[in-house]
Amino acid sequence: MATIDEEISIKKRSRAGFSKDIEIVDIERDSFCFTPIKDKGNSKTNAISVEQYSEERDLQLAIKLSTITSDTNFIDLDNYDDGLFLLNFQPPKTDFGKKREKTKKPFSHLSVTEPGESSNCKTNQNPSFTCEICIEPKQPNESFNIKGCSHAYCTDCMIKYVASKLQDKITVISCPVENCEGLLEPEYCRNILPKEVFDRWGDALCEAMVLGLQSFYCPYKDCSMLLIDDGEEAVKESECPNCRRLFCAQCKVPWHAELECGEFQRLHKDEREKEDIMLMKLAKEKKWARCPNCRFVVERTQGCRFMRCRCGGAFCYDCGTTQVDNHHHYCYNCKR
Repeated sequence: MATIDEEISIKKRSRAGFSKDIEIVDIERDSFCFTPIKDKGNSKTNAISVEQYSEERDLQLAIKLSTITSDTNFIDLDNYDDGLFLLNFQPPKTDFGKKREKTKKPFSHLSVTEPGESSNCKTNQNPSFTCEICIEPKQPNESFNIKGCSHAYCTDCMIKYVASKLQDKITVISCPVENCEGLLEPEYCRNILPKEVFDRWGDALCEAMVLGLQSFYCPYKDCSMLLIDDGEEAVKESECPNCRRLFCAQCKVPWHAELECGEFQRLHKDEREKEDIMLMKLAKEKKWARCPNCRFVVERTQGCRFMRCRCGGAFCYDCGTTQVDNHHHYCYNCKR
């Protein structure tokens, strides 16, 4: 009598729902390999061990399966894994081969997939962007969107951008893109700005509010207090409410007690230090004159009012004008 394996070794069946015949092959049979496993084992005289037979049979089976085309599919015809069969076509979606819900395989509830993370998982979840100011790749949490437009830059560049604008006395800071309507405001940027930059922005805005008034800073460099001239009366000698030092409210300089405002303002900017003012006071007392060309102080010991300085310039010793006659030593301003 033929065994079950012999009956289902190679059969062709027609089932409803299949577009072509099914070829079922029992890979457990030696005939599936198409070649004898060994020239031994045909009789008791040339018998081989079970271990050697199984080893060579598995090798032949692996070689055969590796040559099967991609259209070949394996299915399990029962629920106990005691038979593995091979189909030579792609079956359609049917109930054929589905597991029964009542019967579960051992360990079927356990996952055989090792948990892990895709190599591009972070890239998909947190895509980086390139800041258009520093041209460096940045993470999304380093991005800062400008209010009123679609432009975004990294927080480091925005801090430096705001600080540079404040350094230039600019309090209304717009988007770095030219002609863009985006605008930066102190409160909107407060979360990314260092406290020192935020406070400086607030001070600059307060100063901008009084720009329409007569405002100036205390002339002493170690003070620089913002002061306002109310314009009620002309005041010269004033005292800074912060450092308590005197200054000239008209010239906006430290107090020049030895010189009138007109005399002080005629001085060059590099001649307005305390030592320069003391020299001017001494020259006034000694009736010295200054060359209008090189600004060097000279003293007349004898002769007329016509003076020729060592720099080559000629001037009147009395009035300081250069409108003089070099030949006749005549001053056109003094008329003598």
